Amino acid sequence: MRESGLDFEAVETQRPHHGEALARRAVRDGYRHFLAIGGDGSVNDIVHGLMEAGLADTRALTLAVAPLGTGNDWARSLDVPREPQAIARMFAAGRTILHDVGRVEFEAPDSPNHWFINVAGAGFDAHVIAGLPRPIPSAWAYLRGALAGLASYRSPRFTIDADGESLEGRMLLALVANARYCGHRMHIAPEARIDDGLLDLVTVEDLSLLRVLPKLPKLYDGRILGDPAVRHRRVQRVRIDADPPVALQADGQLLGRTPATISLRPRALRVVVP
Repeated sequence: MRESGLDFEAVETQRPHHGEALARRAVRDGYRHFLAIGGDGSVNDIVHGLMEAGLADTRALTLAVAPLGTGNDWARSLDVPREPQAIARMFAAGRTILHDVGRVEFEAPDSPNHWFINVAGAGFDAHVIAGLPRPIPSAWAYLRGALAGLASYRSPRFTIDADGESLEGRMLLALVANARYCGHRMHIAPEARIDDGLLDLVTVEDLSLLRVLPKLPKLYDGRILGDPAVRHRRVQRVRIDADPPVALQADGQLLGRTPATISLRPRALRVVVP
């Protein structure tokens, strides 16, 4: 950053979700440009803090990421480099786009609403995240946890309202994607666009471990939407309920349980891109 001629103040988080408080305070103190150094969870904390800081027009805020976390899936969708010098050059060049930001609203009073920027999901993906150790030991821990969990997981019956269209049935999971990747390189929503004002809803029918294994290459190379067990549609608003209720995660952070409504604020944050 110094070599690129950038003036900055560095602040380290001290505990989980500390980034939310730091980002809110920084906005109120007049800061407008932010670089998140970490993974998807760190980015989520900062995005939530920026959106909750009380600024009338959040498009005045600029966010960049140095992908030094475990998954780095949001940065992967943006094609952000990992080399420090390249990240600093990108930040100094200042090329930005306006990026949609998602919002999860829970119906349970003890689960606060939350912003996200990458992917939110209910069902098996959140179940896997709940079982991972913290800090996550490796980038492939999610895949190992998913394969181990499939043997005992029982898919709930989902009731989903997608812009007025009703979807019902026993499903492995329901994902609502703003960007393309999650779970460390899983190309779950290859058609998602970060600035189109729409969310990509991806649902996967109830599958056993033996039926999942042959589909893994499709999941990683971007062909998963062509699989007959997967349904995809673009929506503005989704309400997800499940019987029994299931956990819901956003950007790898466990937030609460269904029922919940997921929507979008189009082009709400300015984001630095290569």
